[in-house]
Amino acid sequence: MAIPAVTLRSTTEADLPFVRAAEQATENAQFIRQWSQQRHLIACNHPDERHWIITDTANGQAVGYSIFLGIQDPDQTILLKRIVITAKGHGYGRAALKQLIAKAFNDFQANRLWLDVMTTNARARHLYESLGFVEEGCLREAVKTPNGFASAWVMAILKSEFYGTITA
Repeated sequence: MAIPAVTLRSTTEADLPFVRAAEQATENAQFIRQWSQQRHLIACNHPDERHWIITDTANGQAVGYSIFLGIQDPDQTILLKRIVITAKGHGYGRAALKQLIAKAFNDFQANRLWLDVMTTNARARHLYESLGFVEEGCLREAVKTPNGFASAWVMAILKSEFYGTITA
């Protein structure tokens, strides 16, 4: 399967109904902490955060969204707070993640890009590992869910690893 071309564009207030629906969708809600519309709007306008809509370049259709936190971190460490794909199984997540990794290291001069992924989200964990993220540890029972507490893996990729592993 060919990886589709995607574009990252800044999220606007008009995009927030799509964003909220994406994170509340059954297949995503179990892995995504829910944010209010106001919190998403803050991320769209905060100088230390970036909020993007992921679109299919061929048709302009929104297929997901992503959020970075810590753009101005003095330690040059950026958190990939969220990547949500609504059209699963088409390669959009892989294509978007490649762009996000490159953006972190090339545009924002990060030394480290990190994330946490629920231990039950094997699909996402596999994708992160395939693109060079390394497991650094487990946040045991760190996330409160409707069914109790869940654990999450901390994963990261360093700039030096990115330049050694990611290909176009």
